[in-house]
Amino acid sequence: MTKKQWLFSFSGRINRSRYWLWILIYYAVLAGAMALANMAGGGAKVLSILAALALMYPDMAVQAKRWHDRNKSSWWLLLNVPLFAGRVLVPTSAPMGMTYQPTSLESAVSLVALVCGAWILIECGFLKGKPEANQYGEAVVKD
Repeated sequence: MTKKQWLFSFSGRINRSRYWLWILIYYAVLAGAMALANMAGGGAKVLSILAALALMYPDMAVQAKRWHDRNKSSWWLLLNVPLFAGRVLVPTSAPMGMTYQPTSLESAVSLVALVCGAWILIECGFLKGKPEANQYGEAVVKD
C-alpha cells in the first residue's frame, strides 16, 4: 500500500502498527500547531481546530481501513462525531482567576465522547484484525 492509499483511500485494510504510526503523526502535528500558536501569542484553540480539520480526511481514511481489518463497516466512523463535537463545543479552560463549571450538555457531550473514544481505541488500537480475507480485502500479514 502506498502512502497516498494509506492516507487518502477508504478501501483496504491496515494493521495496528500502521494505525499507531498514524496516531503518532496526528498528535505530533496537533501538538506542533498548538506550540506554534502559543509562541505566536495565542489562538491555540483556533489553530488546533484548523489542524484537526486539515487532518480529518486522512484520519477517517486510516481509521476506516482499521475498521475493515476488524471486519466492520466504515459506518463505525460515526463514533468520531462526539469526539469532534467535544473538541469544538466544550471549553478547555476558564478565564483567569475563575473556576469553570460545565453545563449538563457539556458534561453529557464529554461523557459520550469518552465512551466513543475508548471504544475506538480498544477496537482499532488494541484488538487484532481478522486473520482471514473479508469483503474489504486480503488479510494483513503482519499485525
